[in-house]
Amino acid sequence: MVQHIAELVNVGQQSKKSSADVWQNIAAAVEGMDKQIFMQLIGDLWEGMGRKDPPGNTLLKMWYITLRKMTADQLGRAIVRYLEERSDEYCTPKILLELGGAADAGDTASIAGWDEVLREIKRAGAYQTPVFADNRTAATIRHLGGWIMVCDKSPEELHQWTRQHFLKTFAAMPATAETRLSNLIERENARTGMIEAAAEVQQRIETNQEQRKVLRLVSDGI
Repeated sequence: MVQHIAELVNVGQQSKKSSADVWQNIAAAVEGMDKQIFMQLIGDLWEGMGRKDPPGNTLLKMWYITLRKMTADQLGRAIVRYLEERSDEYCTPKILLELGGAADAGDTASIAGWDEVLREIKRAGAYQTPVFADNRTAATIRHLGGWIMVCDKSPEELHQWTRQHFLKTFAAMPATAETRLSNLIERENARTGMIEAAAEVQQRIETNQEQRKVLRLVSDGI
């Protein structure tokens, strides 16, 4: 599959034929990568996702219009990355733009932050504290409920919902926001410390009560 995509990218400008049935309704002003190469790459994507039916004409048209500014090399690289890294996530043109390095400049920082989150989940997990290059990443994770909660998300929820919330929140997050994140060990130590402290307080109360009883007995005896 990867080899086939690479071959298509290498011959990107050699094939100039397109399917009139698919493209006859696309405005003449819409220009982009070679349409035949585009169709073959999307066909490989569909095959890689295990889809039995080929993509429909309407979908091909809309995806081409959305992705037309990508080069064949960018789209091929995006498809390979998607199949290797994010195949458990529903594929959309926006994801391919991100993976191919063709996303809007305004989204670059938030996308880079999310990529760091995914890497830190694999590297550190919930038992270690993550390290991020941008303080807004940690602040965003804190706003979403904390590092432990993010690590506990299922892959489906992580890629579909947490990712969306992260990107939106990151864009509005001030650089001065609180960034401290606690890992699972730190949380358990804090909880254990609270229990031990509570036990110590209770012990002191009981000791004081015994001392008062002794004092009353002594006083009554006098």
